[in-house]
Amino acid sequence: MGIYKWHASVIKEGERILRNFLWSGEPDSKKACVMAWGKVCKPLKEGGIKLRRLKEINQSLMMKLTWNFLNPKDEWSEFMRAKFIATSGSFSTITKGSSIRAVVKGALEDIHAHSGWVIRDGACIDLWRDNWCSPLSLKDMINDDGIPWTDLHAMVGCISRWSVPNNLQLFSYRFGVDIHDIKINKNKIDRRVWKPDLVGNFSVKGTFDSIRNKGQPIWWVLERNLKSLLEVGDTMSPYLKDLWIGAIWGETNLIWHVRNKKIFEEQIYTLDKEKRKWNKQIHGNAFLFNGYMLNSQSDLGILHSLGVPLHPSNHIVVKSCFGELPQQGEIKINTDRAARGNPGKKGICCIFRDNDGKVLGTLSKGLGMVTKYTAECKTIIQGVESAASNGWLITWVESDSKSAVEAFNSDNIPWVLEADRKNAKWNMKLIRISANWRKANFSVDDLSKWGANLQDGLCETGMGRLAFLKKWKYLCKNILDSVSFSLFTLFNRAIASLL
Repeated sequence: MGIYKWHASVIKEGERILRNFLWSGEPDSKKACVMAWGKVCKPLKEGGIKLRRLKEINQSLMMKLTWNFLNPKDEWSEFMRAKFIATSGSFSTITKGSSIRAVVKGALEDIHAHSGWVIRDGACIDLWRDNWCSPLSLKDMINDDGIPWTDLHAMVGCISRWSVPNNLQLFSYRFGVDIHDIKINKNKIDRRVWKPDLVGNFSVKGTFDSIRNKGQPIWWVLERNLKSLLEVGDTMSPYLKDLWIGAIWGETNLIWHVRNKKIFEEQIYTLDKEKRKWNKQIHGNAFLFNGYMLNSQSDLGILHSLGVPLHPSNHIVVKSCFGELPQQGEIKINTDRAARGNPGKKGICCIFRDNDGKVLGTLSKGLGMVTKYTAECKTIIQGVESAASNGWLITWVESDSKSAVEAFNSDNIPWVLEADRKNAKWNMKLIRISANWRKANFSVDDLSKWGANLQDGLCETGMGRLAFLKKWKYLCKNILDSVSFSLFTLFNRAIASLL
């Protein structure tokens, strides 16, 4: 399916066999369908049963072949590229009966529509024919057959050596591209990215999701599916979570058996009787679980109402977290983000400190509607950019997002931020990035909430420590007070248990 484009008659016959087998159990036995085939081949959240249209599978596999053709990583890909790409950079018109050429040419349009470029050395990006600055290439945007395109072979890397004409500068400004801001890195090759993927990696599954015919989400599937009910237990204590999952699966099984016996055996059931069965099942499961409850009023109330045994925690886990100062000559940047939903309106902030712990400056910015992960990555880049603009070229970035820190250290950040990251690092001498717990990131946690209230794109900076930010001595006093109160409470409970 990935080498040839299937004929419409072949796809129609294949789907006829699948449709007959689904509704009748036999490939050649036709039976009345209760739902259109297009609706059947939809995800669960759109009311389907996760089957896939053969045409869309065929197209996604052909796009994989074309992607490998455009991004040669072996001798076969390089040979096929040299065979079908003319010296002028356009697709060759000489076919000689090649079936692969028709497949690649047919999928090129979809590949270009969903791909882009991360500019590095600029040696692999055709200035005129590749869509490196907008969804369309410069050649398609100009759309002038009077220009001798066969004589134009410039690459994006040539821009750094050009005296760019004014008309070309104005043309690029129309699409939000400043040619003079393009920084060429000779040490890294250009990278073609798949736009629908967060980090720009191509996959057949992601391609299929991008090109398939999408439907409207079904509200009752989104809000009441079994997976969402099970995920509610993630917010509970270990003991309550075990009881919750057991109750969901047990009740699902009971409902299924009652439904079958009522339809096929015509038995009569009452709601009270089924509730008693369910409650008995919960009591039986409670003796099988070893998890601990939280020693809180809410957990105690739930377990008492169910009438199951209590599993109180026998010990308190204490974890330590520390805020470290940077080295001599190094500036520490603490970063964080605040969110109003995911995705939702986000705000980011940075606090800059020297090796004495003195706050040199603060930054807060509104980002608008982005995901939490993108906001965490963006705030690290924003902190480095601000440090470079202030002449602080040796920095230590500390974030409470472990996933964002791992992405930067493994060079696997979202592809849309790669250009911003490269520009931020351009003038820096040394950058190190590490993760810490949120409790040690207390000041930026307060400041990020301020950034979430700012308008999209609005950035506020300040020199020195803002008045509402906590100081270390006040924070330590609050912690000691809370620890003293907790110890006093535990002591009273221990005395009461002895009396």
